[in-house]
Amino acid sequence: MVRRLLAGVLAVGAMLSGAVLVGSAPAEAKTVAVSDTLLPGQKLMTLQSIKSASGVFTLTMQRNGNVTLLQRGETQPLWISGTYRPGSVLVMGTDGTMRIIYGRTQIWSMGAASPNAKLVLPNTGLLAIYNTGGKAVWNRHMVIGTLMPGAKLRAPDVLGRDVTLYSLDHVYSLRVLTSGDMVFRKNGTTVLWRTGKNAGPEAHADINLNGSFCTYTSGNDCVWEFATHRPGTVVQIRNDGSYLLINGRTIVKKFV
Repeated sequence: MVRRLLAGVLAVGAMLSGAVLVGSAPAEAKTVAVSDTLLPGQKLMTLQSIKSASGVFTLTMQRNGNVTLLQRGETQPLWISGTYRPGSVLVMGTDGTMRIIYGRTQIWSMGAASPNAKLVLPNTGLLAIYNTGGKAVWNRHMVIGTLMPGAKLRAPDVLGRDVTLYSLDHVYSLRVLTSGDMVFRKNGTTVLWRTGKNAGPEAHADINLNGSFCTYTSGNDCVWEFATHRPGTVVQIRNDGSYLLINGRTIVKKFV
């Protein structure tokens, strides 16, 4: 009888937390989800959230399928997934990768291979994935390995929304500078490639659904573009220093 009552309490607690358990979750994910944490195997469905303990920061799966990180009192999101598919679900995978699933299709992923890692939203607002040793293997300022359609690279701004693409080993990086120039570097110092085009403050870059890789001004005017004309193309940085545009298994463009 006691076990049945305990199971009921845990189930109610999981629903109140806003995090839903996936059936294949490991043992620790079957406990009540902490309000600021998405455990391995848990997910956020439409209008479900996790929130920092202070209540200042909230990560929410919006009705339009876009995941947003908002700070209390601010109208601009600190971070967005860029996935506008109503009915999508954010899943914290047991392999350490955070995914957005639409139906049975993975449309977005972020993180690094780290079994049983968890997603945490601390009071600093630095959304991050932590491995079992307590080390952050991803945070909201990072894209690891591959930039998928919809995700954005951002120049630093007053809200701290900068996002940089890194190789898996973090040696190589693709960053949009405060000037709006996009630069590919080794070890954060050696410049291997750059657009040479200044998009100005609060610039960003993305790979569009139509396969065009662009940098934009804060007003969304494209100032540099490489058009692949191949929908589904992604940007990828490899540990050997290769900086590529890839469609399926085909290398469309090798910048470095």
